[in-house]
Amino acid sequence: MRTHHRVGSIFWLVIGLYVAISAYRLGLGNFHQPGPGFIFFLMALLLIILSAIDLGTTFIGKSKVGKEKPDEPLWLGVRWHKVLIVLAGISIYNYVFNFLGFLLSTFLLMIFLFKAVEPTKWWVSVFASVITILLSFGIFKLWLKVPFPTGILGF
Repeated sequence: MRTHHRVGSIFWLVIGLYVAISAYRLGLGNFHQPGPGFIFFLMALLLIILSAIDLGTTFIGKSKVGKEKPDEPLWLGVRWHKVLIVLAGISIYNYVFNFLGFLLSTFLLMIFLFKAVEPTKWWVSVFASVITILLSFGIFKLWLKVPFPTGILGF
């Protein structure tokens, strides 16, 4: 199982390097006037750092004696129904985003994910959804001035 973990870490490290090089070729600009590759370069650096840390832990960490089985399938224990639920939710979100607008569609998506994927109490789902949309609205709409669709409710 440790080998699978290392291969996954190396895969994401290579993807991060590829994206960083491609973003650099697009042009980084500077912090006050970012170029088209600036945000992609920063995200690629984050991916490189996290995958390098993850890869390092596979060499440093202790083996789980008795719990690793070399003949055990890699995908054993994956909860596929949850993966399909998330994909369905995101697909519906993509479909209704322009019609309902950013705030309402994101709020409904977050509640759906909090309740359907890892069930939580209603008040936790609503509170976490409100915090999520307020933070993302503040970052993208107010700070970065990204235009969002207003939707049927006009906000």
